[in-house]
Amino acid sequence: MNYRHAAILAEKSLTGTGTETIDLNVKDIVSRITLAFRRVKSYQYMADHGYADITKIELVDGSDVLHSLSGGENQALCIYDRHCGSMNNGEHMTTVDEYDLFGIDFGRFLYDPLLAFDPKKFSNPQLKVTYDVDVSDTGVTTGYLEVWGELFDEKVVSPMGFLMSKEHWSGAKPTSGYEYVDLPTDYPIRKMLIRAYVKTTEPWYNIGSVRIDEDNEKRIPLDWSDMEDYTRVMRSVWTPVEELFATQVQAASASWYVTPTDYFFAMAGIEAGGAPGIYLNDTSMKGGKLTLSSATNRQIHAIVRGFLPNHCFEFPFGLQDDPSDWYDVTKIGSVRLRLGAGTGGATSTGVVLQQLRKY
Repeated sequence: MNYRHAAILAEKSLTGTGTETIDLNVKDIVSRITLAFRRVKSYQYMADHGYADITKIELVDGSDVLHSLSGGENQALCIYDRHCGSMNNGEHMTTVDEYDLFGIDFGRFLYDPLLAFDPKKFSNPQLKVTYDVDVSDTGVTTGYLEVWGELFDEKVVSPMGFLMSKEHWSGAKPTSGYEYVDLPTDYPIRKMLIRAYVKTTEPWYNIGSVRIDEDNEKRIPLDWSDMEDYTRVMRSVWTPVEELFATQVQAASASWYVTPTDYFFAMAGIEAGGAPGIYLNDTSMKGGKLTLSSATNRQIHAIVRGFLPNHCFEFPFGLQDDPSDWYDVTKIGSVRLRLGAGTGGATSTGVVLQQLRKY
């Protein structure tokens, strides 16, 4: 066969907090790494987004960092790159698995012959997964991690390089004015994500504007003064975020977290067991949080749909399938990102860069 699906880590139980280090003991060229993290639900409701149980995913070769993203950033990048609906299974029920996927895509698409990871060009590549098993469900004591690789087998390829994705900067955005971030000029940039996180608000409430200038404002290639307008425009470009949602709603109000985080993401579904009784407590479902109530215990099977996965804006640079068309910052003296404050308070903000790293 041309391709092979290989186990890198058999399912392993993890407790508490820690970092699992996995040697990447493969010689074949790798197109994609897939991580699965599951835990058996203790409660119907959720204390946080499911991705919060995975705090960081890294691929390193000694001190050389080849991939480094939080769980939420990792999922958001996969959703934007793959044009898929979600990375989550969406079953939020007691005694049922809460099952979330994460991925490292080294190419523009699965089994990209031009861009892939060649382990032979590195000394000792290792995957490091940092976790905290009880963030999304405070009653959980054990999580289970499994890792696979999608490898080139009989098909011989000679990739020119791979996509290197890392959180370049993180911090609290200003409550007013601007935050300036110097962007690296060592590798061409395929795309940038801006994470604008407050658990219960839409991303443009926290980051109001985004601008890039080159060589001390000699040129301004990107300038969006209103990030809600940017989101409205990009809804005609992005693939909608869509995932299953199944749970048991208790009589008292409780909260759940889902992947789309724009202001008016939608839910459509059906209740099990008689006349409808579930209602939404708020007029919006901002930040991927929804609070539901019911007169009696009711089960609901639904789909949620929206945009901005895990509080992340995407900025694609150039034709995404053409490496020669990406933002070649290597020819520029300096590149600076300016983040403008939204109407909300300080928040956790991150800048993710996906770069072309050639061999």
